[in-house]
Amino acid sequence: MKERVAHLIKEAVESLFGVKEARFKVEVPREKEWGDLSTNVAFILNKALKKSPQEIGNALAEKLLDSGVFSDVRIEKGFINMDIKREVWIEEFTSLIREGVDRKFRKNIGKGEKVQVEFVSANPTGPLHLGHGRGAIVGDVLCNVLEFFGYTITREYYVNDAGNQVYLLGKSIYARYMELMGKSYPFPEEGYRGEYIRDIAENIVKEKGNTLLSLSEEEAIDFCIEYGLSEMLKRIREDLEDLDVHFDVWFSERSLYEKGLVDKVIKILEEKDLIYEKDGALWFKSSLFGDDKDRVIRKSDGNYTYFASDIAYHYEKFSRGFKKVINLWGADHHGYERRLKAALKALDIPEDWLEVYFVQMVKLFREGKEIKMSKRSGEFVTLRELIEEIGKDAVRFMFLTKRSDTPLSIDVDVVKEKSSENPVFYVQYAHARMCGISREMKNRYGVDNLPEDFARYLNLLELEEEMELIKKAVMFGDELTEIVYKKEPHVITYFLQDMASLFHSYYNSHRIVGDDINISMARYTLIKGLRDVFAFALELMGVEAPESM
Repeated sequence: MKERVAHLIKEAVESLFGVKEARFKVEVPREKEWGDLSTNVAFILNKALKKSPQEIGNALAEKLLDSGVFSDVRIEKGFINMDIKREVWIEEFTSLIREGVDRKFRKNIGKGEKVQVEFVSANPTGPLHLGHGRGAIVGDVLCNVLEFFGYTITREYYVNDAGNQVYLLGKSIYARYMELMGKSYPFPEEGYRGEYIRDIAENIVKEKGNTLLSLSEEEAIDFCIEYGLSEMLKRIREDLEDLDVHFDVWFSERSLYEKGLVDKVIKILEEKDLIYEKDGALWFKSSLFGDDKDRVIRKSDGNYTYFASDIAYHYEKFSRGFKKVINLWGADHHGYERRLKAALKALDIPEDWLEVYFVQMVKLFREGKEIKMSKRSGEFVTLRELIEEIGKDAVRFMFLTKRSDTPLSIDVDVVKEKSSENPVFYVQYAHARMCGISREMKNRYGVDNLPEDFARYLNLLELEEEMELIKKAVMFGDELTEIVYKKEPHVITYFLQDMASLFHSYYNSHRIVGDDINISMARYTLIKGLRDVFAFALELMGVEAPESM
């Protein structure tokens, strides 16, 4: 609907003022009494036209009213507030049912453009925690929406299988292995102490027995590194697959070194005179490209920093032909964006090529108290534990109940309830109730599908709540489109909760299937359209749309 109204405004602006390009917004006002939609176009044009917003607004209001789409257009403090005619809303809702939600809302915005979305990318040195899980769901649903709007998406997991943390993983496993074999071996001070390390060591004992004892310490640790990485990646994949999150590419950090890509990128920067040596280390002149200081890419001990491999990784992404790359990072990476973008700028990669969004941590509560510890990880509650406790649907839904860049708290007691306090139950129950209405229509009137002339029944709807539901359903297409530009998939959850609240209130206040077959058919038609939108939104989220509960 916003697109339709924006098109009418553009036509009116060009017709009245001869202006072909005007960057204005069409938005839903904060207050209901301000109208269905509002635009700031009068403010945008006043300087160029040297007219007051009121004067511009008055001229546009008259022109817009002539379109036949609006019942009222008024100017309030320079904003043009518009009420759309009832018959236009019904016309839009009718086409939504007739065409189907998929066809009605789909737009080829992406036009096949190749976009890579990198998300989760947790170090394979421990179980996935709740923050990783939140990133997984945000990334997965964002990809679903982008694919719907015509982008060619590659879902990618960057495997940090190089560097000191991987060595510590192997050494930690080896220490537990030696302990199980009755041998004395110091556990590394900064090693990983979770129960999962012991589990892996026990598996090695079962498979290899005491054969590691015949190896040198270095050879044994190398074996534990490879075995541990394989085991941890397997567990990470299983956790993600149980959430219905799947990746097209699992990219190895180690491969960047094996293929010489890190050295290649450093050589390019050296040729641009952007690398210098200081205190035995190699530094990149990132301060020349917007970073607050220069950064080390190779330490004085000869080991490369993670920054070096990250530069090479993104250079490699660019060479694969992606027109856009989207990274979802944990909140602890906030200071990292500027230096990476500085490096990409130095490599002549367009500034808008990389978009970075941050995912905040998740806190878990039970009986009003925060749950902090986990036997499996030794430090935090794992994603696996949450999936096992509340289920896949609840995890996916709850991780999208707030913007990803704000902290999230989940009360597991509430999520287990079958009440309106549980947003997952409340939304799924709304869809189940809608399906129940279809069954009731079949039982009472023998109606199995909508008749060909279903549109005429919608005109029998007179209640304000019914029109509110129609408006909400039609406007969901606009909300989806905004996700493409703002990268905020939580909007779907907000929509479903608002729609569920409106629907349950309507359902509890009015008899949907009653003695009057015409009113029953009208309401059944309304519910059919709402159910289609509901099911579609839940599908985008990867959450089940149950037919009964």
